[in-house]
Amino acid sequence: IWKVLAVHPFLVAQWYIIHQPMQEIWVQCLATLCKVCTIFKRGICLHGEGNCTAEEGPGCRTSDMSFFNVKDGWLYNHTQLDCYDKCRAWNLVRGRLKVSSFCCKGQDFCNMYRGRSLHWKSH
Repeated sequence: IWKVLAVHPFLVAQWYIIHQPMQEIWVQCLATLCKVCTIFKRGICLHGEGNCTAEEGPGCRTSDMSFFNVKDGWLYNHTQLDCYDKCRAWNLVRGRLKVSSFCCKGQDFCNMYRGRSLHWKSH
């Protein structure tokens, strides 16, 4: 089995060439490009910008980070974007930190359009 990666501006595809006696079979597996960013706010990456490819598994992840304040309750702080094989939607609360994660695939950079970062309001 040979693995071939084909990159097109709007499509990333992997082609697997499977050689069997007297025949050659091509199998295409589509991959999703995801945005990577350690600190993402107001639609802009402030730290750790890059891309990753979700080839198999669940895909692109968006994680909103919120911190608890006694006066105001849960306040959104920033979003993290990445690829994750075991991605699923969940909420985690640990002390004063709350992480809300969302997953998407099938549309390149779909994790940029999820979560609170695009709806962040300045005070």
